[in-house]
Formats: sequence, structure tokens, C-alpha cells
Amino acid sequence: MIVKTILKGKARGPGVVTISPEDSVVEAARVLAAHRIGALVALEENGRVAGILSERDIVRGFADRPDMCGGLKVRDLMTADVVVCHEDDSLDALGQVMTTQRIRHLPVVGDGGRLVGIVTIGDVVKSRLEQADLEVDNLRHYVVAAR
Repeated sequence: MIVKTILKGKARGPGVVTISPEDSVVEAARVLAAHRIGALVALEENGRVAGILSERDIVRGFADRPDMCGGLKVRDLMTADVVVCHEDDSLDALGQVMTTQRIRHLPVVGDGGRLVGIVTIGDVVKSRLEQADLEVDNLRHYVVAAR
């Protein structure tokens, strides 16, 4: 299975909640809470990925700089060196990257580096479980037919 298949099957569609790197971290926290999500992709004005900001980034940032909480911008706490994937990447490859690099959210970029979606570790696990269930069903049918 490939990333494009996951994006088509997502309940909320391939859409991604984004934010500007210049927005405040307080605003980012409000957006995360309102959408009940764990990360925001920070986009430059040209639509390219500038970074990713997770709940963990915010918590760590506030722990490190409690006196600056209100004045921090997304750019101050986001991960700027973002690992991304492409629509034609395999789920096996994504699982490997997410596990080895301890990443929970991978922005999906298309031609020209423009954001087209996001894949979470939950999406990957759900897809793998569905694949395993399908394989078990196929084996059951095979065994019954062989009797």
C-alpha cells in the first residue's frame, strides 16, 4: 500500500490544518485544541513546508522558557528540518522512518514541495491492521475451501 491510498481513505480527507511560522505559539495551541490534533504544519507564504509544530514541541518550549510563553512564535519552537514523504511512498518505508526517527506526523508533499496531506503513525498502524485482517480472512477462506 502507498501513501496516496491512505490519504484517500482518511475520514477528514487529505486536508491538513496549517499555521504560519509567524503566528504565536498560543494561537497554535488554540488551533491544536480546537481541531483535536497533535501537530500543525507551518507553511511559508508560497505554500512550502517551513516546519512542523507538535504538542510536545510546545510543552518542551514552555518548560524551557516559562517566562517567554506569551511571546513565542511558531518559528521559535517548530522543527524546521522536517522529514516529509511523497504520495507514492510505501507504508513499509513510512513505518521504518517513523519508528527509527521517532516521528508521529509526516507531511506529504507533491510536485514542487507543496503540501498535499499528512500521515500520522495512527494512519500507518490502522492500515497495517486492516491489511493483517484481510490476510487472515483470505487464509481462512483458503483453508475452508481446501477441506
